[in-house]
Amino acid sequence: MLFISVILNYTGETATRIVEKIKNGDKHLKEKFIEDYIPFIIKVISSFYSSRIVDVKNSDEYSIGLMAFDEAIEKFDSGKSKGFLNFAQMVIRRRIIDYFRNISSISKNEIPFSYFNSKSESDLEEKLNMFDIGMEAGRYELIYELNDFSRQLESYGLNIRNLPEYIPKHKDSKQMCIHIAKKVIENKNIYNKLKTKKYFQMKELIKVIDVHPKTVERNREFIICLCIILESDYVNFKSYLNQVF
Repeated sequence: MLFISVILNYTGETATRIVEKIKNGDKHLKEKFIEDYIPFIIKVISSFYSSRIVDVKNSDEYSIGLMAFDEAIEKFDSGKSKGFLNFAQMVIRRRIIDYFRNISSISKNEIPFSYFNSKSESDLEEKLNMFDIGMEAGRYELIYELNDFSRQLESYGLNIRNLPEYIPKHKDSKQMCIHIAKKVIENKNIYNKLKTKKYFQMKELIKVIDVHPKTVERNREFIICLCIILESDYVNFKSYLNQVF
């Protein structure tokens, strides 16, 4: 719970959702978005070095990273990529690789030049694994997923800090709630009323599920949580549901 409390100090939406707004015409959002993610850009660039941090003020790599991040915004397609930060990470890495390929000498603390003699992209990616940037993209995305999820829960009068209390103890009950949530989302009338009125239209709901109304009401909070997650672009949350439930 301490982790959740710390995460809630962050503000903003998921990176994927922000990029979609930018691509839909909100150009004023773009400059602030890039500025907010400078630490992420630096982290990706710094991962190419074993013993030094990129000098932000005097670094060709930093300039390349900023341009690559901007390029990622312009080229991102949510239908083809799981999340923007994973895509941006890939673009930044490739542009830095191109930069290294074009310079004539590389210091011994940087990636050996022989690494860029690989004939295929997959071979190069495999060699770069030893300079792994870890889970940074996933961590950033998770921060924004949690924050956005928290705000949506509040609109239903729920609190993310109470999430453990909302989750049923038994696996069968969890699976039942997932089934109900999917039925709610499949039925546009029921789902739209849930979003606008913030409660279930029970008479309509019991027509599409074989569950007693009292059982639905007892698990109301968790079902709402699932509806939010299943209808979102929360890559991390959805992955967690698939693995655990």
